[in-house]
Amino acid sequence: MSRILQIHDLKTAYFVGKKNQGILHHIKNAYVEKGEFVSVLGLNGSGKTTLIRSILGMQKIVSGQIAFNDIDSENLNINEISKLVSVALTDKIDDAFLKVSELVSLGRFPHGGAMGRLNDNDIHKIKEAIEIMKLRSFENRVFSQLSDGEKQRVLIARAIAQDTPLIILDEPAAFIDSPGKLGIMRMLRKLTYNKSKSVLLTTHDIESALRFSDKIWLLSPDGKFISGEPNDMVGSGLINEYFDKDGIVFNRESLSFEIESGANN
Repeated sequence: MSRILQIHDLKTAYFVGKKNQGILHHIKNAYVEKGEFVSVLGLNGSGKTTLIRSILGMQKIVSGQIAFNDIDSENLNINEISKLVSVALTDKIDDAFLKVSELVSLGRFPHGGAMGRLNDNDIHKIKEAIEIMKLRSFENRVFSQLSDGEKQRVLIARAIAQDTPLIILDEPAAFIDSPGKLGIMRMLRKLTYNKSKSVLLTTHDIESALRFSDKIWLLSPDGKFISGEPNDMVGSGLINEYFDKDGIVFNRESLSFEIESGANN
């Protein structure tokens, strides 16, 4: 399989101004293959968002190499990168008066198709993204009037409409109820299967990540990085080691968290 994203000897850090506040991660080798669903897991403070922003060039790195489709990111301009990677971050969108279909249409901008100048291929990609994320019933509604879950689906649809090999999402199911989280993860899983897109996302929803992902990137607050298949991480006890806390333990059989026996006493 071809590797859509490759990371080599990457050191990330939290910066205040130009001052490095300490190395967060040192990732010697990591990659995302074509059609692969990868979830980044870690406790609060482990640097999941910092890693994503570093990969995207939104935050400077200490050292290392990041490549998209075997091309060093330093040799790609913004327009070239936007045709290889699409993004949906947790930043608030202030397009209060845009309709859903109009916001999804913005995904075609890197291809030269701004709103009002869309060709047949642009229109096809927009409609396809709306169908994939099940937005047809409210595509003419104003974005600001949607629920948090609906808004998140719209932002993901915009990324899908951009039609890139790799889609990067930061907490796509944040502030969404459990059925909504499962729905979004299931849609993304289908996208990797049916369209051979690669998805890299951060999430706090450990159970869904283990259920739907091909691979897990596990981060710890002390900078440790582990990449592996969900079943291997569960079977080896890594999930318990990282996330069992205060009487809440991960059940390897049910793949869910539960209260440890006797913890209520």
